[in-house]
Amino acid sequence: MNKFDQGEFVVTAKSVKKLNTKMNRNNMIKYSPSELDYAAKKCQRCFYLKKINNIELNDFPPPVFSSFDVVQQAYFKNYTTKDLTDQLPMGHFMKKDELPGLIISKELHDLKGRSFILGGRPDIVIKFEEERYGIIDFKTTNISPTKSDNYKFQLEAYAQIFTYPGSTKTKKTPELNPITHMGILQFYPTEIFDHHTEECELKMKMSYSPLERNIDEFYEHITKLNDLLYSERLPEFNSECNKCNFVEDQNKI
Repeated sequence: MNKFDQGEFVVTAKSVKKLNTKMNRNNMIKYSPSELDYAAKKCQRCFYLKKINNIELNDFPPPVFSSFDVVQQAYFKNYTTKDLTDQLPMGHFMKKDELPGLIISKELHDLKGRSFILGGRPDIVIKFEEERYGIIDFKTTNISPTKSDNYKFQLEAYAQIFTYPGSTKTKKTPELNPITHMGILQFYPTEIFDHHTEECELKMKMSYSPLERNIDEFYEHITKLNDLLYSERLPEFNSECNKCNFVEDQNKI
């Protein structure tokens, strides 16, 4: 979504209505795939304030998880899918020169005809034989056979981007269709088996969790998010949200 040039303001019903009027006029909401599974589910109020008012408390995950992703991708980029799991057909990981760093969809529409776009950076894109494609995300996490269910909207968002590609000012997103496989490759540290003065060698358990595509469910989810963001009512404080409680406690001081 475009940033709103409103200056400093207090979040009131009037300011929310003013911002919604501008959003309706621009007629476009941009979603990052990574925010579709957890952000709105965790707290609708915080999600609303971030997307509409550009207000958020930044709580990035520990950088070690990003470091794990970088190392894992660098290691596996020259291998094939069969080196990961027997649940995938033969394929290779697409290289950086085959994909732009940022991929973006063309203008899409929810079930009520409202416009939105998707944009993000996928972990792994796979090209299978016979011109089929797959999307895998690496997660350092507790191992679960249904882990991919926790990221189903993120994975489908990337599938939608490649199915209906758009372009940035400098790069066009390629059309990769059909997307036949999606899933989460999980890593979990289990053992340090050797060490030296300034480093150790770590063993990690690996497990692949596949995901069946459900396009209808994805657009139902987007429609509900758009219902939330197009509403003129600011969601109430969420007593189970640490960020909401932090703001409320500060207001009492």
